[in-house]
Amino acid sequence: MALLSAFLVALSLSMDNLAVTVAAGCATHRRISLREELAASSNFALAHLTMFAMGWGLGRWIGHFVDAFDHWLAFGILALIGLRMIKESWARHQDAKLPSSLSGRVLLWLAFATSIDAWMVGMGLSFSQVSFWLTVGMMTGCVFVSSWAGFYFGAWLGQKFGQRMEAVGGIVLIGLGVKLLLEGLGIL
Repeated sequence: MALLSAFLVALSLSMDNLAVTVAAGCATHRRISLREELAASSNFALAHLTMFAMGWGLGRWIGHFVDAFDHWLAFGILALIGLRMIKESWARHQDAKLPSSLSGRVLLWLAFATSIDAWMVGMGLSFSQVSFWLTVGMMTGCVFVSSWAGFYFGAWLGQKFGQRMEAVGGIVLIGLGVKLLLEGLGIL
């Protein structure tokens, strides 16, 4: 049962990550090199590992404070990046210039925004009988695989459908931010 619980936690934390990496992959309009995919996927997995471990370590001590604004932070980051992607897709449509790679700074913010949930899940699970090492190992693996698959599939979509997919990716990020905000406010 512990393995199933750890897998379900890992899978749930990977879903937002998958949506974000597909959107980011769409922005490149080309096949991302394996080195870039592995580096970006490692960064997403490391962000989740770090945030989960920090949440686990801090437990309830800071939980109520972070719970008050985590959804606003995730919404703000995802909405800003999404709006930027839409703006850039429109500007590129005008100049016909395509990006050659994803910005490291953008990937860092995306990794941070998608790992905020891992912080909260870590805090919540710190009071349960769930194994830390099993859960964190399963989560890190799932996030890495979902990131790699997301970048790969997103790049394919961006290559096939061009600038429109970057705008769609921006809309997906904004929608994900709105979803996280509504969940944090208790509306969803």
